[in-house]
This record gives sequence, C-alpha cells and structure tokens, in this order.
Amino acid sequence: MSSKTIQMSVRLSQEDADFLTGLGASSASTPSEKLRQLIAQARERHDRTNSYEGALGLVRELLEPVAQTLRARELVTRQRSEMIADTLYWLPDVVAFLIAGPGAKPGKADAKELVEFEAGVAHRIFRFTDAMLRLAVTSKAPCYDPHVVATHMGGTLELAKLVLEQSRKTSQAS
Repeated sequence: MSSKTIQMSVRLSQEDADFLTGLGASSASTPSEKLRQLIAQARERHDRTNSYEGALGLVRELLEPVAQTLRARELVTRQRSEMIADTLYWLPDVVAFLIAGPGAKPGKADAKELVEFEAGVAHRIFRFTDAMLRLAVTSKAPCYDPHVVATHMGGTLELAKLVLEQSRKTSQAS
C-alpha cells in the first residue's frame, strides 16, 4: 500500500457532521483523523469477514456489550438464563458461518461447496435446537422465567411429532 495521501473534499449533512464531531474515537480529535479511523475500522471489519474465525470474532465483539450488561444485571438480581447464555453462544457461530460462507467469496458457484455449506448451517442450527430442547427436559427451565421454555415449546413439539409420524410412515412404505 502506498504511503501517498490523497486530499478529498466531502459534503456532509449537519446531522452527519455533528455525529462525527461527537464521535468518541480513541486517539482521533480532528474530523480528518476521525474519518481515517472510521475507514480503517471499516477496512478491518471487511477483512475479518473473509474467514470464519474473523467473522466469529467480529460478531462476538458486536454482542459483547449486551452480554456484559446482562451478566451485570444477572449478578445484581441473582438470576441466570441458560436460554440467553446458549443464544449468545450459538448465534455468533451461525452468523459467522453465514458471513464467511460461499456468498462472501467472489467467483463461480460450486455445487459441492453449496451442499457442504448447507450441511454446516444445518449442523449449527440443530445443535442450537438441541440446546433449547435440553432446557425443556424439566417443567422448570433454568431461565429468568422458569416456564418460558414450556410456554413456547408447544408448537415445536407438535411439529416434531408430525415429522416423526411422517418418518415412520416413510420407513414402513420402504
């Protein structure tokens, strides 16, 4: 990358200019420094989406302030939600896998790659589903509201029964 700089002039709305002025960027104080820092952050974010590991780190960073706030509130209230904890664990994995998947790569579509990608998404979704189903084993789930899982699991269980019945019919017909 060249160290040559190029002077640019931009027009911003008053709202954008006020936002830039109020932006608490770490070492940047002038509007030019803040813009350069925003561009560097955008470039880093773009580069990180090229790999699963980079995308996973990015998604976790985005969710970390929420996770910290929830942990602090759980500490104060002496509560814990396994459903929230599982979601904060599995969601970044699914999103990072999607971000770094074949849609992120330029070039020709490869049928085998798409099949493998789909299998990877299915694997992650069903692992997350398994985690949620484990919370439904007892009538009182380890959540803020111990009945929240039982309340929302009815439709899922009904669908699972229908899938099981269909699977048995298909097996008997074979």
